[in-house]
Amino acid sequence: MAAALPLAIHLLHLGRAQPHPFSDLTFLRQLHQNRMRRIQIRQWLVLLLRTLIVALIVCAFARPTYQTDGGWGGGAHPVNVHVLVDQSYSTRYQLPSGSLFAQLQNQLLSLLDVLPPRDRVTIQPFAAHPQPLLEGERARLTERAAELGPGQDATDLRAALYAAAQHLDQSPHPNRELFLFTDLSHHNWNQLQLGDLSRLFSDTRIYITAPQVPKRSNAYIKAVKIPSWMLSANGKTTVQADVAYDGTTPLAETTLDLFVEGERLRRKNVDLEPADATQTDFHFSPRSAGRLSGHIELEDDALLLDNRHYFTVDLPTAVTALLLGARPDDTYYPRRALAAATLSDPALAVRTGLFSDLNDDALTGIDVVVLCNLTRLPTAQKDLLADFVAAGGSLILFPGSLSDLSYYNRDLLPDLTPARFKELIGTPQTTDTYQVIDATASHHPLFDNLLSTQPTNQPRFYASFAIDLAPDLLPLARFGDGRLAIGLAWKDQGRVALAAFPLDPQWNDLHLHGIFAPMLHRLVRELSLPPDRRTSYVAGETVYRRLGSVGLDAAIEVETPSGEHLRLESERVGNQYMWKIPPVRQAGIWRLRNAGELIDIFAVNLDTRESALTPVDTERVRRVFEGCDLHFLHPGDDLRLAVLGNRYGREFWREFLLLALALMALEQWIARAPRDVQTRQAA
Repeated sequence: MAAALPLAIHLLHLGRAQPHPFSDLTFLRQLHQNRMRRIQIRQWLVLLLRTLIVALIVCAFARPTYQTDGGWGGGAHPVNVHVLVDQSYSTRYQLPSGSLFAQLQNQLLSLLDVLPPRDRVTIQPFAAHPQPLLEGERARLTERAAELGPGQDATDLRAALYAAAQHLDQSPHPNRELFLFTDLSHHNWNQLQLGDLSRLFSDTRIYITAPQVPKRSNAYIKAVKIPSWMLSANGKTTVQADVAYDGTTPLAETTLDLFVEGERLRRKNVDLEPADATQTDFHFSPRSAGRLSGHIELEDDALLLDNRHYFTVDLPTAVTALLLGARPDDTYYPRRALAAATLSDPALAVRTGLFSDLNDDALTGIDVVVLCNLTRLPTAQKDLLADFVAAGGSLILFPGSLSDLSYYNRDLLPDLTPARFKELIGTPQTTDTYQVIDATASHHPLFDNLLSTQPTNQPRFYASFAIDLAPDLLPLARFGDGRLAIGLAWKDQGRVALAAFPLDPQWNDLHLHGIFAPMLHRLVRELSLPPDRRTSYVAGETVYRRLGSVGLDAAIEVETPSGEHLRLESERVGNQYMWKIPPVRQAGIWRLRNAGELIDIFAVNLDTRESALTPVDTERVRRVFEGCDLHFLHPGDDLRLAVLGNRYGREFWREFLLLALALMALEQWIARAPRDVQTRQAA
C-alpha cells in the first residue's frame, strides 16, 4: 500500500495537454517531442525509484529474516528462556572497569531488554547450590536481576546445570534456550561428563558468556595448619600457612601477616612463583588459655576475599588422664609412656588407680579415663563410667588378654560404644606370624607423621580381637590386613576409643617402639579437647556443632562474622543431638552463645579451589556440550543480533535501509538532471 503512494501522486498530477497552434515550427516540434520522451523516461524512472525506496523502508521496519534451514520467517512462537547466573566468589575479581560480576550483570540486563515480551524468562542464581528461581513480569524481573551480587561460595556447576535441565523439561513451550553467565573459572568443569550434558540439552540452544579479560593472576591462602598436639598456654605455637599463586610472573616480597584475637603478632615477606605453593611458618606464644581465634592475611590484590584464612586453636590449662587397671602392673606401660609425655607437655597430668577404687571422687576433674587390660568390671563401676561418658567424658579401653568376649558384647560395650568384638585372630606368644599397623591406609589425622613404613620401626601384633565395623564407628588405625586396630565412637555427649589388642608383651611389642608414647599421648589429647575444634568448614556448608554442656532446650544463638544473630535448634544426628547451623555463607569466625555467654567458636573459610582463576579452555566447554547447539557471548556483542539472529534467522533490515539510502541518492540525481539541462540550454 505504502509503495503505491508515489504512483497515485503521479497519476493525480498527470493532465492532458491542450494544443495551441503556432507558426510552422516542425523542427522545434520534433525536438520538443524527443526531449519530452527523455523527460518522461526519467519521470517514470524516478517514480520507480521512489516506489522502491518506500518499499525498502517498509521492509526494513518489518525486520525480515532468513534461516538457512527454514527460508524466510519471523519466529512468532514464544521461547522458554532459563538464565543461570554465577554468584561464586571468583566473579568478585576486579578489573579496571569494575568486577567480573558487574560485567556479567550488564550482559544479563541487556539480554532482558532484547528478549521479546512473549518469552517466558526465569533467572536462577547459583554458586555452591542453585538458588530460588526469579520469575514474573519483565520489569520486576529486571529490578531483581539488578539487585543480584556475588557471594562467598564456590561453584557447583554440575548441580546448576542439572537443575536447569529439570526446569526446562517442565517447560510448556517446545522452544528452549539456556544462558549461562559465568566467568569460566576452571573449578569443576573437568567433573562434567560429556554424554550426560549432551542428553540433557539436546533440544536446547545454549549461550555461554566468555569474558574478554587478560590473564587473571591471583595469590591466595590455600590452607592454614596448626600441627602440634601439645598446645598449651604460654607454650610456643606454630601456625603453618600455605600460599598459592596462579599467575604468569613471579611476585616478590608479598607481605603475610598473622593475627590472633584481632592483634597482629607477626609479619613476613614471601616470594611467590607462578603455579606454585609456598609454606610459611609463624611462631608465637599465646598469652591466655582457652579457644583462641585468628587469621592469616595476604597482601591485597584483585581478588580480596581469598587473602584471608581463619583458624581457631584450643589451649588447655590442664589435661588430666586417669589410668585404671585390676592390678598396678596393668597400667605400667601406659603410665611410663604418659609420664614421658608430661616432660614436653606441661598441660598434661596423669593419675593412676585400680578398678576397685573407682568412685565419683576419683572421676572429679578427669578428662580421659584409660582402662588398661580390662577383663571384667563390677556393675557399680560400669554404671559410673557410663554416666561419665554420657556427661561428656572420654574413655580409652584396652581389653584384657583373658577377656570374655560374650561379657564384653552383652554387658559392657552396649553402654559405652556401638562396637562389638568378634573372634580372636592369631595366637599370643607366636611371633612368626603377625600384623602391623598400616601406615599407607587412610587414617585419622591423629597419626599424621607418626606411623612408619620401615619394617624395623613397626610394632608387631601377634594376636588381636576382630572388631565388628558398626556404622557409627570411626576408624583411627587399621592393621595391614584391613582389620580395625583402633576405633572411635560417640556415646551421648562423650567419646570412647576401643583398641583391638591388650597392652601385653605376649600379644604385641607395641611398648618397645617409639610410637607408643606419642600415640597414647595424642589419643589422650584428642579425647580431652573439644571434638569439633579441627573441623574445617567452607562457605556454603551446613554446620553441626556438639555442645555437650548445654541442654536441648537452651536458647542458643549464633553470631555471624558480619554481626547478625540467628536462633538455633537442636537436631538428632545418629545417636546424639547436635546444633544445626544453616548454610554458612560468610568466611570468618562464627560464635555460639547461650543466654549471651560465649560457649563455642569455629572458623569458616572459602573453598580455595575456586581461587584458581585460569579460565577453562573454550574447546573444553565445547566438548562438555558436545552435540548441543552452543554459542559464546562476548562483552560488546550485539545481543539482539546474536540471540534473535540465531532464533529467527539473519535480519536484513540494515541491508534494506542501506539500499533505500542508495536509491534516494540516485533518485535525487536523476530528478535534478532535466532541470540542469534546461538551465544549460537557456544559457
